[in-house]
Amino acid sequence: MIDLESGTKGSSILLTLNLAFKSIGIIYGDIGTAPLIVYTGIFSDPPTDPQDVFGALSLIVWSLTIVVLIKYVFIVLRADDNGEGGTFALYSLLSRHSGLSVRGNVNFDDDLNLSKHNSGNVNSEDDLSITKHESISTNGSQESPNFIKRSIVVQNILLVVVLFGSSLVMSDGLLTPPISVISAVEGIAVPAPSLTPAIVPISCVILFVLFLSQQFGTGKVGSLFSPIIFLWFIAITSVGIWNISQFPEIFKAYNPYYAFNYFARRKDAGFTDLGGIFLAVTGSEALFADLGHFNREAIQISFPVLVYIPLILVYTGQAARLILDPTLIANTFWLTTPSEPGIYWLVFVLAVLATIISSQAMISATFSIIYQSMQLDCFPRVKVIHTSDKVEGQIYIPEVNYILMVLVIIICIIFQHSKNMVVAYGVAVAFVMSITTVLLTIVIFVVWRLPIIVSIIFFCIYFTVDASFLGAILRKVVSGGWLTLCIAILITTMMRIWRWGTVRVIRHERSQTFDLDKIFKGEKIFSDDNNMENEFNGIVLENSNEIILGNNDNASIDNDIHLTRSPGIGLFYSDIGAKIPLSFTQFVKHFPIMPQNVIFINIQTLAEPKVGDYDRLEVKKINICEGIYQVTVKYGYSEQVSQGKEFLLQLIELIRKIDPTNKNLTHDLNFEDGFVTYIVGQQSLYSKPNSP
Repeated sequence: MIDLESGTKGSSILLTLNLAFKSIGIIYGDIGTAPLIVYTGIFSDPPTDPQDVFGALSLIVWSLTIVVLIKYVFIVLRADDNGEGGTFALYSLLSRHSGLSVRGNVNFDDDLNLSKHNSGNVNSEDDLSITKHESISTNGSQESPNFIKRSIVVQNILLVVVLFGSSLVMSDGLLTPPISVISAVEGIAVPAPSLTPAIVPISCVILFVLFLSQQFGTGKVGSLFSPIIFLWFIAITSVGIWNISQFPEIFKAYNPYYAFNYFARRKDAGFTDLGGIFLAVTGSEALFADLGHFNREAIQISFPVLVYIPLILVYTGQAARLILDPTLIANTFWLTTPSEPGIYWLVFVLAVLATIISSQAMISATFSIIYQSMQLDCFPRVKVIHTSDKVEGQIYIPEVNYILMVLVIIICIIFQHSKNMVVAYGVAVAFVMSITTVLLTIVIFVVWRLPIIVSIIFFCIYFTVDASFLGAILRKVVSGGWLTLCIAILITTMMRIWRWGTVRVIRHERSQTFDLDKIFKGEKIFSDDNNMENEFNGIVLENSNEIILGNNDNASIDNDIHLTRSPGIGLFYSDIGAKIPLSFTQFVKHFPIMPQNVIFINIQTLAEPKVGDYDRLEVKKINICEGIYQVTVKYGYSEQVSQGKEFLLQLIELIRKIDPTNKNLTHDLNFEDGFVTYIVGQQSLYSKPNSP
């Protein structure tokens, strides 16, 4: 997120306005292209009574107002986690304020809170107590842990709910690209019906090229997104006004009476139609999920001004034309677009580009969610490629990209028409919106510390709305909604099992290793006599050039190992905190060499989206043996781990500060020719003989 605090007030305002404009190209592709399918999703047959059209429009307008404008833009966006949004951000926010870990491997002696790991000075015990996230009341007394920290059951339920919400977003990514692109390409058949058989092949080609282009990153084309979507909103606004001019009386549908009357007249059928109404708000989760790319103020400006008004006008215009000619329901958007070739084809091109952008946003979101899941030990390690040197969030995951591509093209071929996909679309989003409401209800009480009555009121209002949409959407499960639901359940199960297994592996590894202070214990004997032997428990130094590493009751080392110190730096990586990594014991068993500078690196993912450079590194010298250091490297859950030359220079600088006597580390080190060795352990896992 860009920092708007620096600079003058005028420049901050201009920067916010600039971000507001850019946000429309990233956030609103999905909700902005919804007019292509909404009315087709509401009415399966031409509406015979104008009151049905009035009621449907009233429900659309008030859904956009209550759900998107009020709930998301002005309430949910306030629940950011240091500028980041989405279900993982809400989970991180709740975990941090409850003193819990967001990772499976830090439930031992590592707190997730950045303040505990702050590299600044802690001057008093009072400061330290606050950094441990104990709840301190305003009168100085310590409060008891909240209900989340007190209950393991609540913690597990919360984790599963968050994983399910993230899985739903990923499963929704399978339907968003095909339904968006096909609904746009279908416009080619209105002026040229003979091209109808070409809709699916053209859509598949567009999607194929879109997925292949992911390897190049979105940076080069990202600057074009906002102008294209902006032109799209201008186009649908103009078309909406033109349609409204043919039946101005349609404005009376803004009266909420018509929404209530719709249910009173249509009864159960009206409730089922909510599934189609819901399509108008399906992109609302993107406002929150993509918050980290912009800021709250930018979105609160862009949606009401640049998005909300065009959407209201285009839906109103379509309703006006449906009252005059109900048969237009067959393909409402394209049949209500002016048929003049210049205007029609311009709108067609903009629609195709807008749907591609909408698909791109969902693909990028899937990559981001999977990467965050990997950081939180909830997803298998897959190859991640950074497609930009300047924007850290631009990543590409080849395996995921090609799996998505194959599945999306198969869905296009199976469903054929956007109307067929509408019955399956929206199930995932409806669940995610309900999950967001539940999590935000807890945030209001636990994080914002508002009276519990506020949480109850919020929950009663918005969960009623979300549950109504979800109930209507669930009726689509048999007709096709089962697809995304089953995929989400499968992904959730895999993520939960992976996290459970990761915790088991780390616990096993910790049980097989020793603390640094335990394996390197005893008093160091200093002597000016080079022939004098320095001895202490487990290690013997001879002329400071040779080490004998004893087994010290460590099962990993069978006998004493004679090691020779060699020039260079050895980086031994571990996920087990202040312990000797198994990779070190295996290394010294196979190679009778120990680098002159041994650095044990433990990478921690904190319950923060990002960590500043000042707080990144925590270095500790192991005083019992020269040239051995323990380093904790902290990353936010949305950051990429990068430990190249720049990282090494920063690390060496910190080591020189805490250990000025080390003359082997200088600024002019040669990082080539194997001077720096990265040692990462690779484990093979086997089940126990009696394991079920």
